[in-house]
Amino acid sequence: MSRHSKNATATTHFTYHEREAAGHGTLKRRFGRDAQLPFGVCCLCLATAHGRSPLVSPGGFVYCKECIYANLLAQKRSIQENAAAYERFAETQGRKQQNAALQKERDTLQKALDAAEGAVTGSTGLDQARALATQKLKEKVDRATDDDKREAMKRTSFWIPDCTPTHEPKVDKPDTKTRDPMSLDEMKLKHLMPVKFEWDTSAADGQPKVLCAVTKKEVSHHHAVLLRPSGQVVLENCLKDMVLPTMTCPVTGLKLRKKDIVHLQAGGTGFSAHSTVEAKKYRPTMT
Repeated sequence: MSRHSKNATATTHFTYHEREAAGHGTLKRRFGRDAQLPFGVCCLCLATAHGRSPLVSPGGFVYCKECIYANLLAQKRSIQENAAAYERFAETQGRKQQNAALQKERDTLQKALDAAEGAVTGSTGLDQARALATQKLKEKVDRATDDDKREAMKRTSFWIPDCTPTHEPKVDKPDTKTRDPMSLDEMKLKHLMPVKFEWDTSAADGQPKVLCAVTKKEVSHHHAVLLRPSGQVVLENCLKDMVLPTMTCPVTGLKLRKKDIVHLQAGGTGFSAHSTVEAKKYRPTMT
């Protein structure tokens, strides 16, 4: 391979280097450990939930109380604004349809009146009626021709002020439900569940770590569950060995039902077998 092979532009095809430089093909990037969300971190502010009254959504996502309350309040305000805009749009469309129907009725009535006025008897009246009908036919043809020309001008000569196209904004019916910011599932304020994390603040990096309420092991990328009546967080292996056989909380002894066990979202890692570590973006390919 010569020294200037990457800059050889006289070939009949694109090299791999030239395709990459031109921005063609699917772009792939791999995430590192820093791009993954650790366990016990708010999904909105990305800060640790230690001492911030953490709440868990039905999908297993952890939020700070302040963050999720502010998010739901913003969603409600947006829903109210969108609903008001949709009502105004619906009223405007209704008025336009009503005006169009009234105009159609006026045109029909005017045609009937013109026909009644043009109805005459006798030979002289018949000649006048024929002349009037011929004149109206010519006017109709001229009007139709002018309308066709005007429509053609609108399609081709859009720079003329009279032919400038107008765009009527369309407002879709808004969604009236508040949703989970992460999973986008329907969620209300009453669906949020308080959680009692057990923290280890003696870590070397100074970041508090979440511990299992039973084994006291650190929960980092492991799968954990929330026991809703007590708010305790335990690892899934403890769930199989100590919770499911008796359906009671191993810490408080409270009775549990199947719906009281909420699976939490595991913390991210840099390994592809555990987390999604690659992002893809499609770009147009060369043909």
